[in-house]
Amino acid sequence: MASPAVTGPILTLNNGVKIPALGFGTFANEGSKGETHRAVIHALNAGYRHLDCAWFYQNEDEVGTGIREFLAANPSVKREDIFICTKVWNHLHEPEDVEWSIKNSLAKLQTTYVDAFLIHWPIASEKNEDRSVKIGPDGKYVINHALTSNPEPTWRAMEKAYNAGLAKSIGLSNFTEAGITQILSFASVKPAINQVEIHPFLPQKALIDFCKSRDILPVAYSPLGSQDQVPATGEKVSTNKDLIAVAEAKGCTLAQVLIAWGLRRGYVVLPKSSNESRIKGNAQLVTLTDADFEKVNKIAEGRSTRFVNMKDTFGYDVWPEQK
Repeated sequence: MASPAVTGPILTLNNGVKIPALGFGTFANEGSKGETHRAVIHALNAGYRHLDCAWFYQNEDEVGTGIREFLAANPSVKREDIFICTKVWNHLHEPEDVEWSIKNSLAKLQTTYVDAFLIHWPIASEKNEDRSVKIGPDGKYVINHALTSNPEPTWRAMEKAYNAGLAKSIGLSNFTEAGITQILSFASVKPAINQVEIHPFLPQKALIDFCKSRDILPVAYSPLGSQDQVPATGEKVSTNKDLIAVAEAKGCTLAQVLIAWGLRRGYVVLPKSSNESRIKGNAQLVTLTDADFEKVNKIAEGRSTRFVNMKDTFGYDVWPEQK
């Protein structure tokens, strides 16, 4: 029997669409076949009602099957009760490919619409005839510099998907202030979301404030940090003694503290796990006291450590200002 929907904050996008502030990330690191399917069912059973997906993850068929099976077993929950997000990958930024991407995702997800459709990265790259990513002799993506420097045709295709009812909202991911400003300069439909990496080692305060001031909701991926080590220090979010002390004093997990910190900062958080007990634990929301919140803020102060940087894969630096 499924748990009731998590009673976490429900936020409102700039077009009125409601979005649960606790979401479930579906990216799988070389996951075994069926892992995402099982994780999605565990998440929905635990009360998550927001699933974050992407064409690039190559597991949307498992997500779709998981949703279908959950809805069949829980007739009181409807498709419209679940917020589903997907994203278009870099080599599919040409207008006709944007349309193909969302329709391909919809078919795999077994739904007629998604609740959010995002540009995954502010980089356009070339594709092969079979719509696979074109890789250059250097082993990196072949950049489409025209569409990267002027993403208006891509955004117009996003707007077309929105106006056709294929997506209830459209938005961005991994965009900087400059990139967002460029989109806003020509957008007929304003982006509703900017999904970026946020955790205490990369608090992103300036970008969060910028997005909120323009009525764009920040969404945090990797809110629990990463298993990768921090360069130079070898420190991990998961082993930071000060963060662990906050969790131990509250009698909860570190993940619950990090989720609570993000929710209190006023944005969506997307923890991910394939472990059923951790999925359930992350859905059990705790509230930080003012003192707890300030302790985490203090730990985050002055930090700017990014775990997800695709520069070596793309052959393109999304954040040239951050050295």
